[in-house]
Amino acid sequence: MKLKLIGVLLLFAAVSVAGAQNRANFPWWNSPVRADIGLSAEQNQKIQRIVRSYRNRLLDARNEVQKAEGELEDALNDPEVNAQAAQAVVERVATARANSSRVFLDMSVQLRSVLTLDQWRQLVRRWDEVQRKRPPDTQAPP
Repeated sequence: MKLKLIGVLLLFAAVSVAGAQNRANFPWWNSPVRADIGLSAEQNQKIQRIVRSYRNRLLDARNEVQKAEGELEDALNDPEVNAQAAQAVVERVATARANSSRVFLDMSVQLRSVLTLDQWRQLVRRWDEVQRKRPPDTQAPP
């Protein structure tokens, strides 16, 4: 039973690390992409305002994920895995990641509302280009 739990936790940890990557790793609003997709000065101001309004929530959410993942790492490195304690840690990791994704997606919807459909499509294409250039072990899942 313990070996099965350890295997499941290790698989969960590996998948979760890969899944934790998202478009937040591509801060296009601070790169030449904003000019490439033709943002107007007004759009740029709105985007900067949105990003600032979400910054603290994004940082807090990311920190909560890192804390929970640290607890998971500790649980996995214990000589004796306590299944009940490990399950509680897994729940904290899952909850923290869900909250982090929710905050980021909320911001993304706000950012999308500022862009035209063509600008959005160009941005998605640029994201795909960035992903293709990354080493395989750092790419976000499709």
